[in-house]
Amino acid sequence: MKILELQNVNSFYGKSQILFDVSLEVDKGEVVVLLGRNGVGKTTTLRTIMGLVSKVTGKILFKGEDILKLPPYKRAKLGIGFVPDHGGIFPNLTVYENLKLSIKQSSSNGIFNLEKVFGLFPNLKYMTNRLAGTLSGGERRMLGIARGLLLNPDMLMIDEPSEGLAPSIVHAIAETIIEIRKNGVSVLVADQNLPFVEKIADRVYVIDKGEIKLSGRLSELSHEKLEAFLAF
Repeated sequence: MKILELQNVNSFYGKSQILFDVSLEVDKGEVVVLLGRNGVGKTTTLRTIMGLVSKVTGKILFKGEDILKLPPYKRAKLGIGFVPDHGGIFPNLTVYENLKLSIKQSSSNGIFNLEKVFGLFPNLKYMTNRLAGTLSGGERRMLGIARGLLLNPDMLMIDEPSEGLAPSIVHAIAETIIEIRKNGVSVLVADQNLPFVEKIADRVYVIDKGEIKLSGRLSELSHEKLEAFLAF
């Protein structure tokens, strides 16, 4: 069952076109990765889905409903969560206050509560009184994902979850994404770390210069071709 479908989506910042006829699908309970180098349109794709790009053409279907004209808050209420590359946290609030904000905004009594996210991110449990702005990059990323989960979305989008992090943190985030999928939540990830992607992805879409160049299961795609698209 498709939870998300993009059909020939074009996105623009001012007069500059960034995405060109992008089409992709995410099924329920699936991890899909948008793979590509920096600056090729990954973040713009996620922002487009979330309604954060003002000029967009094509179709964006979420749970069968065309959401192209809906504002971001209505897309969130329908069940789309978004963790931006900076984590989407409030640095002047404590870890606990950041988490409580998401609980208050949640319109669902879903499976993700404080106990559940502390189980996924046990370190956060011991940092509840710390200001979020004092956390390390990996801790901020974990807090951002925890905040996204507390909204109990049907699909969570995560932008560059592995970028600039230590291997141990990247491994922990990979394990968390796998656990999220086990709970029936669809996940759309934008990343460029191929070893990380190989741990989590059911399917990948390779994007370059705003266009989808390859798609499929990793087992079906040439490793050499994937690396070529990621090379600078």
